Formats: sequence, structure tokens, C-alpha cells
Amino acid sequence: MGAYVVMLHEEGPDASVTLRERIEKRFSGSERYKFSDHVYLVTGPLLVSEVLEKLGIDDDEDLYAAVLPLKGSYSGRSWVELWDWMKATDQARCLKARPSNRIPKF
Repeated sequence: MGAYVVMLHEEGPDASVTLRERIEKRFSGSERYKFSDHVYLVTGPLLVSEVLEKLGIDDDEDLYAAVLPLKGSYSGRSWVELWDWMKATDQARCLKARPSNRIPKF
């Protein structure tokens, strides 16, 4: 499970509306966090290239954005909702990575 920052490189309402609509359509409420009109955080079992593809951002598009993986620690002063989202995302990643000790029943 990866977490990513999606940053828009364009100014203007059209680009931010397009990005917002794509993120809202392709990532569920718990898989996305709107930091600003130009910056979103998304999570899912995807590689960076797959996030770009899922959002339809590639060399042929008029929408210019960067996708950066979130790795390691984070800190700063921001909204409680952001830290809650990050904590939930980290916990989900840890649970997916943790091997199961259960023996399957047949």
C-alpha cells in the first residue's frame, strides 16, 4: 500500500477542477485527502506510474501534475484531519505488510 502526493503544475480553476474530479472519481473518500486545490494525498496498492495512469496523467494530456511517493517520517504544523489521515494510511500499510500467523483451515 503506497501513499502519494499529487501536485498540480498548472494555475487556474479548470486544471484544479479537472484534477479534483479525477481524484474523486478514482479514489474513495478514505483513499484521498485534499491538502489544497493543487495538492492531494492519495493511497492505494499502486506504483507511482499506476497512480499517473489511474488519473490519466501522461505525456499526451494537457493536465500537468507530479506524483511523489510518501516514504519515511513526516512532521510539520497542519490540520488535525491531515495527521489523522496520515496515521490511518500508515496503519493500513502496516497491517497489509504484517505476515499472518494463522494457519489456514481446510
